[in-house]
Amino acid sequence: MATHYYVAASLPMLVDASQEPPLSSEEFLERCRRFMTDDEYLGLAHSSLDPDGPPAPGICQAYRAWERSLRNDLARRRSEAQGLDPGDFLREVEPIFGTEDVAAGAMAADTPLTAELYLDGHRWSKIDELATGRFFDTEFLRAYRLKLQILERRALFDEERGFAAYRDIYSRVLEASGGQSI
Repeated sequence: MATHYYVAASLPMLVDASQEPPLSSEEFLERCRRFMTDDEYLGLAHSSLDPDGPPAPGICQAYRAWERSLRNDLARRRSEAQGLDPGDFLREVEPIFGTEDVAAGAMAADTPLTAELYLDGHRWSKIDELATGRFFDTEFLRAYRLKLQILERRALFDEERGFAAYRDIYSRVLEASGGQSI
């Protein structure tokens, strides 16, 4: 595993999932590019929170399996709550210990935003767990990229737009069920 002391030490610190992104993914990849081989860079560029994105090496494989297990547990709980067959919504992956409890916590949240923030906190913790002991290598940079994606996604949350989308979806559900619109 290659070491990347300079680029790792030059990056702004990522403290937790509630901070503002200190740089964009594009800026991060640009900083890393000149210090990496083509294969390392490609693996870093493919490092993604999306479990259906292009495969990436290292900790990203374990993160992908964990995220798929979490999404399966969420899909199972959501579909059962709606009286639907969960099999229609599940991806093929071995269940991972702990994701069922995370899904239960998210489902118990008061609002969709609270649930998303809860899930992001657990995603951040999982990335920390996978990157334990990695400080100046490619795995550290992969973990940094994943965390940066969490921060960028959270920066897009907008209360007004979120509430408007909620009202729209709720109205359509009521209309489809024969209820009154809000």
